Amino acid sequence: MKRIFLTFALACMPLFLQAQDIPAGMRMEVYEIEQNDDVFSLFTYKDEDGTFGYYLSVGHEFNLLEIFTDDSSSSFSHVDEACLWLGETPADAYASLDRMLALLEEEPGTTAEFPCRLTAGAEWLTGTATATFIVVRRFILGKRLSIHFPSGSHTAEVDLSRSTLKSLRWGLNLDQKLHPSE
Repeated sequence: MKRIFLTFALACMPLFLQAQDIPAGMRMEVYEIEQNDDVFSLFTYKDEDGTFGYYLSVGHEFNLLEIFTDDSSSSFSHVDEACLWLGETPADAYASLDRMLALLEEEPGTTAEFPCRLTAGAEWLTGTATATFIVVRRFILGKRLSIHFPSGSHTAEVDLSRSTLKSLRWGLNLDQKLHPSE
């Protein structure tokens, strides 16, 4: 009897977890991919006032100091991050990702602007800003979107490739198949 109850409880657990409301001020990861030292994370976020949206976190991590010893290594790193607003619904997020893919078809030097939000650390989103996308052609790497966004007192830069964008679309599609009612 105990085994039957445990099996039933485990089978129903995803239903209970899916029914929970998303807490305000917390990211709910949809999909994440890393490209070199750049991390791209697709997530949902609900503000304290109840507004909900899909975001694409673009971030670049670089080591300020790295210490190696015989048996371990440690480092102090810094992450520049901005969260691009993709929309309120999955359809809006698809359209934003498609707009980025279409931008890659343009000539190098073409620019576009996307609204973004800055981070305050600890996963919270703060004020709004604008990220500038520039179509660039990198030697050997091909066409990419060079994303420029404010980070503290400087402007950070992250490159986004076509394969990363397609992977993000695939991750959003997979999430929608797993959670069709959202």
